[in-house]
Amino acid sequence: MQEQADQKLPKYAVIEQELIAAIRSGTLAPGAELPSESELIRLYQVSRVTVRRAIDELYHQGYIEKMQGKRTCVKQITRQQELASVSSYTEEILRHGMTPSRDVLAAGLRICTKEEAEKLRLPKADPVFHMERIYYADGHPLCHTAATLPYRLFPDIDTCDFKENSLYKILESRYHVKITATSLKLKAVSAHDTLAGYLQIARDTPLLHSLGLTYGICNGSEIPIELFTNYYLTSQFEYVLTQTR
Repeated sequence: MQEQADQKLPKYAVIEQELIAAIRSGTLAPGAELPSESELIRLYQVSRVTVRRAIDELYHQGYIEKMQGKRTCVKQITRQQELASVSSYTEEILRHGMTPSRDVLAAGLRICTKEEAEKLRLPKADPVFHMERIYYADGHPLCHTAATLPYRLFPDIDTCDFKENSLYKILESRYHVKITATSLKLKAVSAHDTLAGYLQIARDTPLLHSLGLTYGICNGSEIPIELFTNYYLTSQFEYVLTQTR
């Protein structure tokens, strides 16, 4: 009966269903590479167009992910991160039982832009510390983040080792700032070439982009202390916002 049913399906759908069954049964585990296009062509005696259609269907349904320079892989099990509380990437990664690490792409002082001066309530041409990093969870890229902070609030912050240390930990321990809140704007974007290279993913992979402003208590007043942008991969974490009425 199953064979008769399969004969009524388009060829790409037969491949799609069999691969889904292998994923659900654990035969193809999270992170495992799918058979190559050539292998699937030989196995199912179909065209390359048919194989690519089946793979595209799996991708759009969220079963697989396309990694730059590698075969298509079964999507890793995602973990949920609550957006209702303020926490660092390091804290979230550790909370899920994973090991955090970081690469610093750029870090240094410069003059603030007009937007940074407005958002961070700075005088025109005030110095800021700007940093870009890639965060990893168990060695796998998680997000690209860029942070800008007022240098007048955090003198000598450019001397800190941000490859080994969490930004929030340094703000709290070295500068005695109590981080209080974050304002976020979220949207879905596609990875451009540079981001794809940093995150080791295929170009146009969906990402969650956030633009945020962090507030903290400095010298007894709550003020904006950090302007940041993030590009999150959604293959390891799902982001949950709980609302009440």
